[in-house]
Amino acid sequence: MSFMPKVKGKSVRCPTCNHMIAGHDYTKSIEKRRLARDAKTLELVDETISRINSSFNEPLDDLDIYSFYSEIEAVQDIVVRKMVREYLLKKMYIEGKNIRYLIAMIKNENSTYGVRVESEKKRLDRLPPKVD
Repeated sequence: MSFMPKVKGKSVRCPTCNHMIAGHDYTKSIEKRRLARDAKTLELVDETISRINSSFNEPLDDLDIYSFYSEIEAVQDIVVRKMVREYLLKKMYIEGKNIRYLIAMIKNENSTYGVRVESEKKRLDRLPPKVD
């Protein structure tokens, strides 16, 4: 969860270092990243974001949502759906695990997904022995 104020078009000061941060409107960038996703995936992600917003005192801002989509940009939809379903099923948002935790879950599953698929292909590629 970001501790930065909602940044929309104007410059703000960082609360920790007092550095000026140029404002940026992330809505177009979010929509561009959303277009690359499947409708089922977007439905699950939207449900997750709404549950996170309802369970935390400070709702997610555009920067948090943009960072979520940009972090999972290279991940396949099947991996994203699997981990979002697990996140919702275990109700991790109630436990205080925010969107950064979900990003880590998705990245971790993505790193093992390719290896697991390749090993299954190698295992299933062998012909069974002939039985007379």
